[in-house]
Amino acid sequence: MLKCVCILTVVYIHAISTSFEPSNFLGYLASDLCRFAVPGLFFAAGFLFDKKISSTGQIIKKKLVRLLPPYLFCSLCIQFLNVPGLSVELKNLDAGVLIYNLILGNTLGIYYYVFVLFYLFAGSLVLRHVPGKWVLVLWGLSALLLLAFVKGFICFGMSSMFQIFRHPFFYLFAYMSGWVLSLYYETVGSLLKQYRVGVICGGVVLVAIILVYTRMGGNHFSSFPILAQFYIYTCVTLLITVGISLGKFQGVIQFVSNYSYGIYLLHFPIVRACQMVYPELSITYSFVYAFVAWSAGIAGSICLMSVVKKLSGPYSRYLIGC
Repeated sequence: MLKCVCILTVVYIHAISTSFEPSNFLGYLASDLCRFAVPGLFFAAGFLFDKKISSTGQIIKKKLVRLLPPYLFCSLCIQFLNVPGLSVELKNLDAGVLIYNLILGNTLGIYYYVFVLFYLFAGSLVLRHVPGKWVLVLWGLSALLLLAFVKGFICFGMSSMFQIFRHPFFYLFAYMSGWVLSLYYETVGSLLKQYRVGVICGGVVLVAIILVYTRMGGNHFSSFPILAQFYIYTCVTLLITVGISLGKFQGVIQFVSNYSYGIYLLHFPIVRACQMVYPELSITYSFVYAFVAWSAGIAGSICLMSVVKKLSGPYSRYLIGC
C-alpha cells in the first residue's frame, strides 16, 4: 500500500504546483501534507530489494532491465517530442547536453531520482552481504546523516533545500529503514497488526499535532526540519499499518504498484500540459483543477502504458517498465 499511495501522492504534488517553493499558505500546506511521498518510495525500494535469494549477477541484470531501458526510452521520447517541463528545450539541445542529461537524469527534473535509485541499488549489492546487526549500525548512522542534512550541518555548498533534497544521501535513511523492516518484518509486522488500532489512532493524533504546531505564527515545515521528519515517518508507519490490516482493494493497490514506475516516468508532461490550461493553479492551489490534472496524469499514464503493452507485447517492460 505504501508504494501505491506514494506514487499517487507524487503525481498530486506535481499536479498542484509548478514550482518547488510554494507561494502561499495553501501551497505550503499541500507541500507539507505530501512530504512523505518521495521518502516513502525510497522506503519501499529498500524493503523490496532482493537481499538473499538471487545472486549478485541476477540482481544487476534484473535491476538494469527493470529501470534503465524504460528510463532511456521515455527520456528520449519526451525530449524529442519537446513536451512541457523539459530542462532543456529541443531547440537548445546538442549531443553533449543530451548525453549529460541522460546520465544524470536531467531530461526532466523528476528523473534525477532514477539516478539516486541506481546509486542506492549499487550500494545495496554490498549491503546485502552485511550481517543484520551491522545493518542496524549503518541504519543508525544514516539517521545521524539525515539529521546533519536537515539541521544544515552538511551542505557541501548547496544553497537551497531543493539541492539538498536531490542529494543521494538525503534519502539513505528512508531506504535503510525499508531495508531494516524487511529484515525484521515478521516481528514488526506482527506487532503493528496486533496493536493496529493504537498505532493508527496515535499516528493520526501525532500527525495532526505536528501539522497544527508547525502552522503557528505562519510557519511551515521548513522552520521545523526535525518535526518534518517525524511527520514523514509517522505517515509511512501509518500507511504500512493500514496496508497490513487492509483486506479490501488489494487488487487495485497491486495494480497501481505494478504500474508505479511507468506512472512516474510518464505523468509529468501530462500534468504540466493541464497546468498550462490553468496557469493560475500555482497561485490559487485550486483543489478542483489540481484534481483534474492529477486524474489526467494517472489515467493518461496508464492509458499510454496499456497502448504500449498492446503494441509491443512482452517487450513493453523494456519501454515502460511493466
